[in-house]
Amino acid sequence: MIKVLHFIATVFVIVNCFKNPALALTFVAEDLPPYHYTNEQGEIVGALVDLSKAVLDKAKLDGTFEIMPMARAYHRFETHSDIIMMSLLKNPKRSELFDWIGAVYFADAYLISLNTFKGKVGNLEQAKEYRVGTINGYSSEQYLRDAGFSDNENLVLVSHYTQLWQMLFKQRLDFVLTNTLTLKNELKLAGFDVSQVKKQVHLNDYPATLYFAANKKLDKQTSLKLKHALQTVKETGEYQEILAKWQLPMNSL
Repeated sequence: MIKVLHFIATVFVIVNCFKNPALALTFVAEDLPPYHYTNEQGEIVGALVDLSKAVLDKAKLDGTFEIMPMARAYHRFETHSDIIMMSLLKNPKRSELFDWIGAVYFADAYLISLNTFKGKVGNLEQAKEYRVGTINGYSSEQYLRDAGFSDNENLVLVSHYTQLWQMLFKQRLDFVLTNTLTLKNELKLAGFDVSQVKKQVHLNDYPATLYFAANKKLDKQTSLKLKHALQTVKETGEYQEILAKWQLPMNSL
């Protein structure tokens, strides 16, 4: 009888662990200072990491953090109900696929070239005559494909931003499509100076808002807790304090 009761108790604990999504929440993102990255001490830090922790605290939920290449992060996000993306651009193709917890920051996209670039390019259509690079798995990849760019012709995909800048400076690329809010930091970490490049084309139609996003299979109660907690963090001023700490420009979201 005692063994039977012990077995039932064990099963009850296991079942309840699986029912509680808070035990398994994992926040993922790529290495992208100052939003989310691994520092020299091996710690995962950044403005959106701090924001995630503040949201978890307000929601009374537990979570862990992982930094990985964007394509792998996105695949895990698509296939696991316990994954939260710390910064995902919401575009028309994604809008119905995921649970959008809330806006967390913004992007400002440009085609960037070297200062020595001699071509005349005033829009994305004209850029098709050149090689444009971006990160594999980014929404910018789909954006360029939708605009008519293709592999082995004018679209080059890599797994990390340092590769983009190295290829640009080696003139294996003509343009990099990037969020210019992180431009100076990315170039510095890649060993280059922002004065060596210039903004060529502002992509006004590129989706600009970054979101916390969840798989639609995320427990609804957990989703609501995260949404309410994010809103509270913004209303109390903690969000603004986090941006100020990381010297990020304010924007109304």
